[in-house]
Amino acid sequence: TERYSTVCCPSAEIVTCELAPGERLTERRTAEELGLGLSPVRDALTRLAQDGLVQVLPRKGYRVTPLTLKSVDDLFHAWMLIGPEIARLGVARAGTGQAVQLLRLSDDENGVLAAPPGRQRAARFIELADAMFDLLAVTTGNDRLLEVYRSLAGEMSRVWTVILSADPPVDLTADMASWEQVVERRDGEGAAAGARRFIRASHASAMRVLQSWPSVRDSEVVPLRPQVASATQRGDQDGQAVT
Repeated sequence: TERYSTVCCPSAEIVTCELAPGERLTERRTAEELGLGLSPVRDALTRLAQDGLVQVLPRKGYRVTPLTLKSVDDLFHAWMLIGPEIARLGVARAGTGQAVQLLRLSDDENGVLAAPPGRQRAARFIELADAMFDLLAVTTGNDRLLEVYRSLAGEMSRVWTVILSADPPVDLTADMASWEQVVERRDGEGAAAGARRFIRASHASAMRVLQSWPSVRDSEVVPLRPQVASATQRGDQDGQAVT
């Protein structure tokens, strides 16, 4: 995402769940994999830790922050507080060029949502949604809203990977149907109402997808990619894994 453009990997792998929730990282191994020095990797991991995407393990390195049913639920409640306001101010204050960009991004999102589920679909939607909301947040003219949005964007991207990789696919296109009209009219209140509907539907879909797997409340969401966790990793996970 734009927020992590200077970090590149491992941020891109984290937000698309290629680096799975709970997976271990070390500065040295990450530096070797990326062909970078320890200093820029340490700075990148520090930024990811500040945004909650990785956790520091004293004397052991880092691990990708686990996703839990509670953390996803909390994230959507926080997003419901700021997302509609970003949409309201961003649409109402959008200039002609910005409105054109928003409409183009919306069209592209609808095309992606109509595609079959899978990691490529999820990655493309995440890219477009991040670009749209970042543009809306910038257009609000409110630096605090922009800062808060960008602090949540990476975690939201991980959740979108879970939702959009689900099979059968989750249908969210109906909740985006009126977007073109509200942007053309600069209807801020309509944009906020649409954002609330979309966030509410996305929240329900995320919880339904997670709860459809054998799980208990607060259990971790395990890797989406096919792999077998090591005995050490399994021993370090808190709670029963969601599969």
